[in-house]
Amino acid sequence: MHDRGELHVHMNGAIPLSTIRDILADEATSLPDGFDFERDMVRLTPCNSLTEYLTPWQVLRLFPKKRANLDRLSHAVLANLAEHSVRFVELRSSVLYLTGLQNCTPVQALEHLVESTGNAAQHYGIQRGLILTVTRGDYSASNLSTLLQAYEDLGRPKDVVGLDLAGDEEIPYSAELPAMFREAKERYGFGITIHAGETGRVENVRAAVELFHADRIGHGTAAGKDPDLLDLLSAKEVCIEVCPISNRLTGAVPRDEAHPLQEFRRHGVPFVICSDNPAIHQRGLADDQTAAMAEGLSICDMQQQYEVAKRFSFMEGLN
Repeated sequence: MHDRGELHVHMNGAIPLSTIRDILADEATSLPDGFDFERDMVRLTPCNSLTEYLTPWQVLRLFPKKRANLDRLSHAVLANLAEHSVRFVELRSSVLYLTGLQNCTPVQALEHLVESTGNAAQHYGIQRGLILTVTRGDYSASNLSTLLQAYEDLGRPKDVVGLDLAGDEEIPYSAELPAMFREAKERYGFGITIHAGETGRVENVRAAVELFHADRIGHGTAAGKDPDLLDLLSAKEVCIEVCPISNRLTGAVPRDEAHPLQEFRRHGVPFVICSDNPAIHQRGLADDQTAAMAEGLSICDMQQQYEVAKRFSFMEGLN
């Protein structure tokens, strides 16, 4: 198996179901009303909406309450990545949910995450960086400033390599958010990645580039229909994080349409194949690369992926 780099994976979406089950039992956490673990925790067939696809997060936000279980899930996540020959990974986490669960400060939550994932990555011989995720909505700006303050107070750990904006693209974010992203990029040297164009909104992809100064775009599928935008992405060398399995399951790419991968390639837009939420799909990065080939990429394209991922990674000193 060839080496792989993973640039778009949500930590919560990468926890094996067996680990989730064990932790829920250990912490005596009950499932939300009407939530069926077998049915609602996995996504194996295309959903009617992004909201439906995101159902598992009703449970993924309920744990870990114990520090030991954060270590446990970090190990399980990194073990799975190692099985898919992932040599380096940028893990995304919206750290702040841990503050409530573990009854700690944002600084402590970030410190726990850095330590937990760092120890697990070292154990499996994987290089890892952390990307801090902010969710669209009314609290996006205040959450970002809380995260940045925690990062400052922790002494600017080198483990944190970037910022991400995620969540429902129909929900507006506060007006000051783009400037805050730009300033953080300038001040800390963070890479910026923005979930955009996943629900068909081309203008979100353009805003990610022009307002947020994004280095990479999460999904970006809508851009495939806008040649001018594709030319802009190509000219600015903004890399698209393509998640082929996820794109089909969320409906970002409808069944009867070709994946925009071919358009990206035709316009010279750089892209990297990623797994998004592998545990929820019951798959891994190797499967996403196979899916990308089914969408029309060549073996040669796949062989270049490791170098492409290295080039667009926010981490330094990758070997």
